Amino acid sequence: MYQKHWDLKKLPFENTPDTEFFFESEKHEEAFSRLSYVIAERKACGVLTGAYGTGKTLILKSLESDFRKKGCVFSFVQNPRLDDLGLLKIILHNLTGYSVPKQKEDVLMGIERFLKDTMQDGKHAVVAIDEAQLINDESVFEELRLLLNFQTETRFMLTLLLSGQPELKEKLDANKQFSQRVTLSYHLKPLDFAETRNYVLHRLEIAGLRGNIFDDKAMDLIYARSGGIPRWINNIAGMSMLAAYSKGVKSITEDLVAEGAESSR
Repeated sequence: MYQKHWDLKKLPFENTPDTEFFFESEKHEEAFSRLSYVIAERKACGVLTGAYGTGKTLILKSLESDFRKKGCVFSFVQNPRLDDLGLLKIILHNLTGYSVPKQKEDVLMGIERFLKDTMQDGKHAVVAIDEAQLINDESVFEELRLLLNFQTETRFMLTLLLSGQPELKEKLDANKQFSQRVTLSYHLKPLDFAETRNYVLHRLEIAGLRGNIFDDKAMDLIYARSGGIPRWINNIAGMSMLAAYSKGVKSITEDLVAEGAESSR
């Protein structure tokens, strides 16, 4: 609605995992770098945790975008609230794009066959599971652990990435057999004030606007109300721009941010 008001090529603060908007804060760059190492070195498992809205999904999508170009094949699972067979079926379907068998042993044989074919082609398979804190069935974690048994004498045939809210770490710590397979983990913290300001400017620039339309007090309030969590920054900044558009102004003040913050609750 307000896109033409600032002559933008796209909306800057949508809460979608658009990799063009990936902001390399020190924290996000570190998370990306660590998980990149896990994939590039064909390690077993990497874990990314963080509060809701800190940007975990966008990191996973950026990894997928980057490593697909390098010969990796991804199975991206966005809703893991399934039983063990259901999750295995989703993983296989995402890898192959085909319908999958009904029986568990056939699904596992299909996964093994795909992994061997992928390795022979010089590629590597990655299974990325978002919102993994929703996994409540221990048998699901056990099946994921057993997937890591697909390996040669020198390398894993599959890399598993788990992303979720902080309680995911508690679940993994309670599962000693699984936690021993985790190569590394990283906890993604909210942005600080300087990073929040740069994040806003970065998204505005990607959207086609050079310069800052938020004054200093407006930026202060965006940080205070969002706590440096990207999802809330997007909500507040987007609604602030809508408020400015409705009033026919292009510079956004503290009062407009306050109005936007109330609207974004």
